[in-house]
Amino acid sequence: MKKIVFLITLIKLIYSNELKEEEHCETKNKKKEENYIINEKKKKEKYIKEENDISLCMVGDILMHRNLTNYGYDSKRDIYNFDFMFENMEKYIKEYDMKIVNEEVLIAGRKFGITDFPKFNSPFELADSIVKAGFNIILKATNHINDKGLEAIKSDLNNWKNKYPNITITGSYLNEEDYNKITYYNKNNIKIALLNYCYGSNVKLEQNYTMNELKYEKIKSDIEKAKKEGAEFIIVFPHWGKEYVLKEIKSQEYYTKIFFNLGVDLVIGTHPHVIQPLKLYYNKQSNRKMYVFYSIGNFINATALRGKNIFWRFLGGMAHVIIGRDKSNKVVVKDIKFIPLITHIFENKKITTYKVKDYNRTMAQNSFVGKEFDDTFSYDNMINIFNTVIHSQYLDYEL
Repeated sequence: MKKIVFLITLIKLIYSNELKEEEHCETKNKKKEENYIINEKKKKEKYIKEENDISLCMVGDILMHRNLTNYGYDSKRDIYNFDFMFENMEKYIKEYDMKIVNEEVLIAGRKFGITDFPKFNSPFELADSIVKAGFNIILKATNHINDKGLEAIKSDLNNWKNKYPNITITGSYLNEEDYNKITYYNKNNIKIALLNYCYGSNVKLEQNYTMNELKYEKIKSDIEKAKKEGAEFIIVFPHWGKEYVLKEIKSQEYYTKIFFNLGVDLVIGTHPHVIQPLKLYYNKQSNRKMYVFYSIGNFINATALRGKNIFWRFLGGMAHVIIGRDKSNKVVVKDIKFIPLITHIFENKKITTYKVKDYNRTMAQNSFVGKEFDDTFSYDNMINIFNTVIHSQYLDYEL
């Protein structure tokens, strides 16, 4: 019995040493402290993008609650327009090569009814505004994918396919053949695999190919295929975690280890509807690294709920990542930042998102987020959440 206990303990020690989260606090361990100091020095140096680097930005969930949809509707002309949601972010989004957004809601068109929570569906005009804002990669694997059934999924995907064939769609597919293909982004002789998974669907899937599920065998198969097909960098976009919690949970940590051990390079998560930490994982022996944005929160929303900490849902992040070759010709993350975003609600109920660097105390005082949704919202409380959740090494208010 003692031998069995010893063997189990030994296995646990070996596994725990395989993957370690980088320390971001003072420590008595000299080596860890040196890593921390080196990273802090890096923070002070602004990275200058090189010619063959690839820049990536990603924003979180687009949640089309009723107030957002209503503001975008012109009853006189019977048309929708959602450009207002992106008007303060468009100039920043268009600076990047890879411009990614999580399409939390169906965009299946009026035929299926324009509805909000708990079963979302938006008019096709939302896709038009997303494209106008500059996004070129759309993530579709979310728990709301089957809110309106199989025909609505087909309507959504066919609209993207027929109207915007140059936009990359991943995470949901029209058939088994596409489901079994890996989505890639190619630029500057670098092949990047884009893998999007969700923990499950609120409404049971009628066909498995309509959503990539967060399951080990599927993940393993996709990653192995991507490597065989020449991917030099692998990004996973998991829809995971617990809603409205500012910290990752055990299931996220579990899949993080799986991603790392299978060779993933970068993880950018969504679903919790609030921000969660950005962390670095590494293997000391191989010196391999993997960054994880556990959640970049909502990009825009207009929840109907009221009360303390509801304002957390109006805080989001833009993932900023520069990918390129190092001196050994390996494709790596060269620069990574979490850029704070804030969704603002005007008195006339117009709702739009800003970088926090473009926001100020007066705007916060006049926002209906504080007046109507959560009276604990203030500029200082907003900053405090960002500073508490995201380590200063990665948090960048200036980008």
